[in-house]
Amino acid sequence: MNDTLHRTDTLNPFKNVTCGKQKDYWVEFQLLDELGEPVANMPYRAINEATRTGYVSEYAGQSDAQGVIRLDGLHPLAITLKIEAAPLLEQMQTRRLRAVRPEPPRPGPGDHTPLYGPQRSGFSPIEERALADGHGYHYLRIGQLCDQKPTFDPPLADPDQLPAFHFPDRSFGGFTVADDQLDRRHVLEICPFRAWSLTLHHQADYSLANAYNLGLMSILAYSNRPESDLGSVKELFEQQCLDLSRTPRVWDNGQAWPCLVTDVPFRDRYTAVKSLDTAKAKPPEGHTQLIYAISASQMLVAWRGTEMNGLADLSTDLTFRPVKPEVAANCEPKVPCADLVPEGSVHLGFRDAFEIARRIYATDFGDMISVHSRDKELFICGHSLGGALGLVHAASLKERNPLLYTYGMPRTFTLKAIQSLSELWHFRHVNDTDLVPRVPPEAALDNHFYDVYGSMGTVMGFSWSSGRALASTLFKHGDPFSHHGELAMFLRAEQHREQAITPYPAYRKPDGAPYRSNITVKLQEMAKLYLVPSLSAAEDKQAEQAQERLITSLSAESRARFFPRHSHPDIGRMLSIGDHFMSQYQPYIHNQLMESLDPERSPLLERQVQRNKFKQQMKDNYATIPADEYERNSVFLELQKLIDQALGVTQQAEGGTEALQRFNAIADPRAYYEKTFG
Repeated sequence: MNDTLHRTDTLNPFKNVTCGKQKDYWVEFQLLDELGEPVANMPYRAINEATRTGYVSEYAGQSDAQGVIRLDGLHPLAITLKIEAAPLLEQMQTRRLRAVRPEPPRPGPGDHTPLYGPQRSGFSPIEERALADGHGYHYLRIGQLCDQKPTFDPPLADPDQLPAFHFPDRSFGGFTVADDQLDRRHVLEICPFRAWSLTLHHQADYSLANAYNLGLMSILAYSNRPESDLGSVKELFEQQCLDLSRTPRVWDNGQAWPCLVTDVPFRDRYTAVKSLDTAKAKPPEGHTQLIYAISASQMLVAWRGTEMNGLADLSTDLTFRPVKPEVAANCEPKVPCADLVPEGSVHLGFRDAFEIARRIYATDFGDMISVHSRDKELFICGHSLGGALGLVHAASLKERNPLLYTYGMPRTFTLKAIQSLSELWHFRHVNDTDLVPRVPPEAALDNHFYDVYGSMGTVMGFSWSSGRALASTLFKHGDPFSHHGELAMFLRAEQHREQAITPYPAYRKPDGAPYRSNITVKLQEMAKLYLVPSLSAAEDKQAEQAQERLITSLSAESRARFFPRHSHPDIGRMLSIGDHFMSQYQPYIHNQLMESLDPERSPLLERQVQRNKFKQQMKDNYATIPADEYERNSVFLELQKLIDQALGVTQQAEGGTEALQRFNAIADPRAYYEKTFG
């Protein structure tokens, strides 16, 4: 059995064999970004079993001008490519993302599918071209290529927690091609090293992108979810904004609102995110809540509005007493404290709620918000009570040029104070039948009860103020509470026709003619319109035709008549608290954004269909519609046409067109109900 010709095992006991010259193999890697542009001059090294044993030297060099790396003279062994981390990260931060993303479904409860899986096949146009040319194709993130853990600037909050989307391979093992995939080019599409940033424009003109995204931030301010949970404030900014496979979303009562986002270099990501709640301070005091987020270019603050699960916020809202607009927490040590405004008054409840937050979180307001707003664009927003607190905050930082968007906010300052804040950029959104923007009433509330009854003055004064409000919300004298900012209103337009009737056919006039009377009948079709009066005064070349249509119908005089300054149009309908919630505000902005993105979409949005029915009704009943109502509705329909120009700044901004394409690709036109009837 010692005869080597009759062995029963399958192992060759001899390591040395004699053979002819082995066949040489080659492989090519072409590095491309998501837009198909080559990633040139990238230092690389390639290793296989032959280099590991020292049989041959490691392969090294740089990608050429076409992003190609070619390796010749290879043994038939699997080979691994690694790119030098620092230049790869620096280069890929400057590259832009493709507009439309694969948007894989988010794993639900009990679903163990990895959150960041490979990109689905058939999605990328680069993949399509590569396969058509007979090449291999691979979609990679930088963590699957770089040779070591990179250095981040600014540093990560936790150096041991690399962003999971960009670094799925924590071992930095590189990209490996199997031995049966040699003698072939492999196209490596590399995801840019970017992050999501809310698309916002710091400007004095109205922007639909601002209205939509700051509305979402006002919703997010209500979130009570634990920091690690989906939908929390930290989860949105620190996880979703780093996941480039999906559009970040704000969760609200089971609804997932997609954000309008632009990709920015990873170094420009949101690096500081925090939720503040004075009720959770030590010791707790009041019930004021806000969130803030800071990136390389943005300082974003969202104030939480009135919550209906307790009395603290309600008490704040109803403390009508107008007081001197001083906020001591604004002052630095040993520096005299200036008032928010030189004259006028502020709502006592709102001032005190703001003051508590400024005092308890002095470091956040001083070292973070105040300091970072010096060299960053400052955005402030809030719904309801949050809008009022946002206005007080914006007034305290008016020298930092804040941009404020509010939704359903109550009146906060008196008229004299408002007039001194005329330079403050503010757009306030009002749902036409929302009750809250009508309080406190437009009456001077600094009555003698506040001065005569001391500590009981607030209670006595509130009773007197409420009685006055019930008697007439239009009663004004002295220094009344008024609204600040430019109006953006969601208004239900109605039509009536006048009809002559003979109410008493058996009775006749002395001359024998029947008695006749006119009644007003409400017509069936209504339309909800998105009205921003300030757009009609803008000098926008893209809106010249619309301006010409408005020149005779919306003069400065008629604009003041239809939209009184510091107040609201008369809607002539019952007000309702049910129209106050953000769930009644955000759908109008979402659907208007979709309409402005593609006005000719097929099928048309329901809001467009309803508006067309409304216009046709005006034509059919022209002779019987009251003249004043016909004029008003004609003007409002022309204003509705102007809203599309509020998207112009986004379309012209860097990355704005891609942001809008991305949103349009995933937004559902039937997702959010826009209330027109009822």
